[in-house]
Amino acid sequence: MRIVMLLMLFFWSLQQSVWAKPEIHVNIPELILRLYDGNRIVKEYPVALGTPYEQTPLGNYKIFYKEKDPSWIPGSGFIDKTPVPPGKDNPLGSRWMEFKPAYGVHGTNKDWDIEYPVSGGCIRMHNADVEELYELVDIGTPVVITYQVLLLKEYDKAVYLTVLPDIYHLNQASKTTVIELFKPYAVRYQLLSDWQFPTDLMTRYEVKIALPAAGTQSDKQGK
Repeated sequence: MRIVMLLMLFFWSLQQSVWAKPEIHVNIPELILRLYDGNRIVKEYPVALGTPYEQTPLGNYKIFYKEKDPSWIPGSGFIDKTPVPPGKDNPLGSRWMEFKPAYGVHGTNKDWDIEYPVSGGCIRMHNADVEELYELVDIGTPVVITYQVLLLKEYDKAVYLTVLPDIYHLNQASKTTVIELFKPYAVRYQLLSDWQFPTDLMTRYEVKIALPAAGTQSDKQGK
């Protein structure tokens, strides 16, 4: 019995340490919300974000208000201002976490919208996901919203470039920018001479752009 109790206490303390310093991060072109503990990703959720005309705001924020089963009051773009009570027809779903006045992380009554830029600027989630997230964060949890269409990842002894759709048409993607982003990898990897940058910046694209430089440890391991 004593061993069982000790194990329970161990796993409880482990869980507490996992959520010691939670932070919400959203990179808009990915349409994914990540929950971090320090530098470690502990949860990932698909989300819907703002359209190009009603964009999700970029910047650093903090959750300052939370509500279970919120009512929804239609905004200025709606003729009918009748409040919608909690329930299956409520566009806010089952949870609301506000990080900027009138902007929040919330559930939805349209699950098919998730993973698309279709909201009025808020961060929409499946209700089951937002209910889980609601319990893992608190007032004061940081919310970091960025816009990065170029991602470099190192795996399988190579460096790969992912170009995400430029849904807000900010024109941040270019081969020159990729070369700048590659600089931290240049000690161990050599850029391939024949990699191609995409011409269609509204379609997700992935390409191998570098292999281990001659004489590096990665190069020796690959021979």
